[in-house]
Amino acid sequence: MNTQIYIQDWFSQTAEKFRNNIAIDCKEKQFTYGEIETQSNKLANFLIEQGATKGSMVAILAQDSVKFIIAIIGILKAACVFIPLVSDLPEHRINTIISEASPQWLIVDATGLTKISNGTIAEFLQSQIICLEENLDNFNSLNYLRSDYARYDQVERPSIQVEPDDMCYLYFTSGSTGKPKGIAGRLKAIAHFINWEITTLGIKESTRVSQLITPSFDAFLRDVFVPLCAGGVVCVPPKVDIILDARKLIEWIDKQQVNLIHCVPSLFRSILNEDLDPQKFSSLQYILLSGEPLLPADVSRWTDVYGERIQLVNLYGASETTMTKFFYFVKPADSQRQFIPIGKPMDGAAALVVDERGKVCPPGMVGEIYIRTPYRTLGYYQQPELTNRVFIPNPFSNNPNDIVYKTGDLGRILEDGNFECLGRRDGQVKIRGVRIELGEIENYLRLYPLVKDVAVVDRDDTNGNRYLCAYVVLKEELESGKLRDFLLLSLPESMIPSVFVVMDALPRTISGKVDKRSLPAPNRQNRAFVPPRTPIETQLAQIWGQVLNLDRVGLNDNFFELGGHSLNATQLLSRVGKAFQVELPLRSLFDSPTLATQAESIETLRWAKETSQIPQLQLEGALEEGEL
Repeated sequence: MNTQIYIQDWFSQTAEKFRNNIAIDCKEKQFTYGEIETQSNKLANFLIEQGATKGSMVAILAQDSVKFIIAIIGILKAACVFIPLVSDLPEHRINTIISEASPQWLIVDATGLTKISNGTIAEFLQSQIICLEENLDNFNSLNYLRSDYARYDQVERPSIQVEPDDMCYLYFTSGSTGKPKGIAGRLKAIAHFINWEITTLGIKESTRVSQLITPSFDAFLRDVFVPLCAGGVVCVPPKVDIILDARKLIEWIDKQQVNLIHCVPSLFRSILNEDLDPQKFSSLQYILLSGEPLLPADVSRWTDVYGERIQLVNLYGASETTMTKFFYFVKPADSQRQFIPIGKPMDGAAALVVDERGKVCPPGMVGEIYIRTPYRTLGYYQQPELTNRVFIPNPFSNNPNDIVYKTGDLGRILEDGNFECLGRRDGQVKIRGVRIELGEIENYLRLYPLVKDVAVVDRDDTNGNRYLCAYVVLKEELESGKLRDFLLLSLPESMIPSVFVVMDALPRTISGKVDKRSLPAPNRQNRAFVPPRTPIETQLAQIWGQVLNLDRVGLNDNFFELGGHSLNATQLLSRVGKAFQVELPLRSLFDSPTLATQAESIETLRWAKETSQIPQLQLEGALEEGEL
């Protein structure tokens, strides 16, 4: 495939070839290539007719994955720039992104439309809204809604001249100043990675690829376009809760006969924490991991069960260079390494390691990783100074147009030519695959009236998962839950610290800077210990201790204050479900996060389950005695 073809054209060519084949399998519904092609053409033509021109900004606020995919393809066909938003983002963050990008159009599904109509987002909009739903009876009062879209019938594929270096998307990531920063995508760069994966892994017609990544990250494009440009199938879980529940996720992957998975190592680790069955995943061929370090222990636990039957592939690369640019096929023997390599650059990319003096590091020496590729992004939207700080002329070339990206990641080249990534050199971290600027969280915490001083760091738990820990100096005593609730008004859940440590003062260096290396390890059990009383509470405390790696857990202990987060929360609920034969939704843990309240929920569910069986048992007894 010629990488100069544009991704939207590549999809249309595939759709023409496989028009009646299944393109998306979602919620017990299936959508053909012809249907996705027709719907994306309709959206593109509607945008053009309503005044959208090449380069127009079009935001997407939706929860439905199918509509999100149609929106992205349609926006690209109209030669516009898509800005993905997810409906579970806090309104404040959505408003911040909208004010930064000023989209002329906003495409929504029913969930997105409800969020607008129920909240304050519409006050910030200078754009027209297009809803992809057919039935809009409940939203007639919204005079800014272009409701005539449902009756629009122009479905021929539009033809607009585009160029390889045209901007095609804005993905917003955490910013150190407290504002998210928009990464501007380059059109030709999307097809580069998609072509690499399809070619390297032999993706073909009917290959089934999971869609587990949220649309607010550029890795979502791998989930979508790898199968859709090869005649394969995008497999979408019917509920988001399935992704968060490792047991359900394993069953879904197996039942759907998924061939390839893209995910972050922490999600992969949640699968590893379940009882792995060698008979499972009979159709699975590849798991591609990116976004955070893959641990040797992960490799060992996986290959002990599945050997080399299912290939693990470690990917590396920043959103600034478009998805990923390194790859490494993991081997069972890698479990003996200290670090799993990130591999070598793929075709169309090159890399080197540079020391603090600007000299190239020989093999084995640690320095900053630089990536050189024409398939990088265009930099940060309307932030030329920040762009020029990390996208610099190649210091080892006389060509001023030869640009390299300074990743900020420390690494080294091994003797065999593979690269290792050894962590960051600044205040940026990755938690469960999400790139986070610690300074942004600190800025928001400082806005709380009772916070005098704050420092946020990332730490490892005993399972190798990273979590955020906030150290705060307060004006008066305060429950940490208040700080958590305050942050949730502005930040996504992935950026909320798992642990808040109250200190009299933060340690500082001679120069006056906060000495983060001297911050004490958090004592995650800072409440007065109240021992469990009932058999359910005792067994539940044991499960909490196993999941959180704690010696003891008391009745009043709070799951999140003990270091819990969304991934080990699903592990907890999975084990609770097995032990007590009940099904607790993830939301229940956020609403009732203490051991005592969870024990009460379990007792209530078990009582309801037992009493619901009484009438049936009485009926069966009556039938046996001939009373009916």
